Amino acid sequence: MEKVKKYEALFEPIKINKLEIKNRIVMAPMCTFLNTHDGYVNDATLAYFAARAKGGTGLIMTMPIGCSPFTAERTPFFNLCLWDSAHKPGIAELAETIHYFDAKVFGQLTAFGAGRQSKGGVGRMKGLEMVAPSETEPYHIADGMVPEKMKKQCEKRGWPIWPVPFENGGRPRAFTVDEIEMLEDDMARGAMLSKICGLDGVEMHFPHGYGGYSFLSPRTNFRNDLYGGSFSNRTRVLRNCLKKIRALVGPDFPVAFRISAAEHMPGGLTVEDTAEICKSAEEWGADFIHLSDGCYEAFKYFLPDTDGTILDEAKIIKGAVTIPIITPSVHDPDMAEKAIIEGKTDMVSLGRQLIADPDWANKVASGKGFVKCIRCNIGCIRRILRQLPIRCELNPAAGYERFLPEYRLSSPPDKQSWYPTIEP
Repeated sequence: MEKVKKYEALFEPIKINKLEIKNRIVMAPMCTFLNTHDGYVNDATLAYFAARAKGGTGLIMTMPIGCSPFTAERTPFFNLCLWDSAHKPGIAELAETIHYFDAKVFGQLTAFGAGRQSKGGVGRMKGLEMVAPSETEPYHIADGMVPEKMKKQCEKRGWPIWPVPFENGGRPRAFTVDEIEMLEDDMARGAMLSKICGLDGVEMHFPHGYGGYSFLSPRTNFRNDLYGGSFSNRTRVLRNCLKKIRALVGPDFPVAFRISAAEHMPGGLTVEDTAEICKSAEEWGADFIHLSDGCYEAFKYFLPDTDGTILDEAKIIKGAVTIPIITPSVHDPDMAEKAIIEGKTDMVSLGRQLIADPDWANKVASGKGFVKCIRCNIGCIRRILRQLPIRCELNPAAGYERFLPEYRLSSPPDKQSWYPTIEP
């Protein structure tokens, strides 16, 4: 497809490690509740990702993939799983499907769970205790931290904003050192299995105030052992994961993490703190940084109502590293093009926008109009909070892609995709 000239930067290829991505457009990782509730790929999952790959997106990030049964059973999110041989065939078919539609795919791996940002006794948790880096007070989401558009839509419908299990949470116990080391190993094994299954790279889940992020922040990490206190100790789990993964997957497999640009809470991580973490992570072997923002208690930063809210923070972090930076919540292609040209970011990731219009990339490239996400958060975010499959107020096909023939393979994948990238 011939690209529109004014978006040359947005559609210029880029390399992450040695992997070339055809453009600067990334699908952000999002929970969908489309896969089976015990963590397996199904036709709904395959077709959902096929739609965004066929739509021209250069790099697909999967929904979070649980690497550890210890934390997966303690989360209300029914995401994909990858720790057992039984999980491998579905993940491999997902990789082949996305490759068939001409996109690359990274798995977003999670091992440290929801941490304090969950609620005991719901979902998969079955009464299991919440576990986090430290024992902390329950979180609370103030009214002023709710995305305004989401709040208005819920008020219009007479709905509560926070359905169970995502209302204010409980008090977790702290991970033991043995559990932390186990979860680091689980993350590394998940990366190795991802490579065996044919995924092109992985990003570790370290944003949004969840378990991984809570190690990094002095607001939620009160430990007095090797995993708490100093900057070096608070980042130890990230450093260990990067090194353990690299030892299993080799030097050429893209590996990095997602992190909130800032916590936006008193005593939490600032953008300058995050820049220091990212600079260190590059020295430890990270190949890119995928940003987000905020946490549950700063939810309006997590799910911004407007475009480009993270770009200024991204510029600060980009100034601290030489590896590519991916910045979310830039739905306007003119803004995305300008941000790349001005050096604020290297790539942009779209979440809700690609739910509203999976063909965003192709339409932008050809100069066609696209369906613009209105950020109402009703069919996507709020349904996920109710543990229901993803839908969209603007796209009636969202979540139903498996019924549309254009998202099915019309012939077998190229046989090159049949073979694992490393021997099992």
